[in-house]
Amino acid sequence: MYTPQEVSEKTFPKSTGLTSGYNMTAVDEFLDGLTEDYTALYKDNTTLKAKLKMLAEKVEEYRATEDAMRSTLLAAQKMAAQMVADAQAEKEKTIADAQAQAEQILADARGEADVQARQLQQEIRDSWEKLATAQSETEDFIQRSRDLCAQQLAFLDSLPERNAPEQEDQEPENEAVTLTAPEENAVPVADAEPVPQEEAPQPESAAEPEPQPEFQEKKEEESPFPLDFKLNLEDLQFGRNYNGGDRR
Repeated sequence: MYTPQEVSEKTFPKSTGLTSGYNMTAVDEFLDGLTEDYTALYKDNTTLKAKLKMLAEKVEEYRATEDAMRSTLLAAQKMAAQMVADAQAEKEKTIADAQAQAEQILADARGEADVQARQLQQEIRDSWEKLATAQSETEDFIQRSRDLCAQQLAFLDSLPERNAPEQEDQEPENEAVTLTAPEENAVPVADAEPVPQEEAPQPESAAEPEPQPEFQEKKEEESPFPLDFKLNLEDLQFGRNYNGGDRR
């Protein structure tokens, strides 16, 4: 491409003939106009090249920025994907731990419930055994109380029979007086030798103590209750020892 200076310095050879060749004035005018136009185009071209270069630099800068942004975006995407993966793993781990903990709590609760159920069943069995024992002891106590009441009633019924020997004890005394009276055919006291009077033998019933107190004492020893003991069946209390003191 010619520069404006080359166009303006361009020369044409002269024609050797008289009628041939170009008009020098027309050629010069054309060249002047061409030079001006070309000069304007050249300047515009130079300006456009400068702008194009600047735009190319901007494009490169934008490309670098785009690459950086792309790298940043890729890094952000990778980070987001990693965070999502970590969150998913953490969620699964949390769910697994929660399920394991729930199963452990449920197993512990079931075990504790089974233990408590067995303890309650054992306590119920013990309570039934205690109740059966208490019923048996109560029935035994009531039976012993009835037997004791029967013994006391029998003893009270036998008291008049024990008082009867007191009347029999008076008869030997009268017999003793009769033995000491003189007989009708007896020798007078003056003629007969004095004979020492022998005391009339006392009846065995009069000499011996009355058996009633001994029997009564023996009966009191056999009976764990006093003679004036009165038993009210309505006041019976389980666990109480009526022989003296409370049963434990």
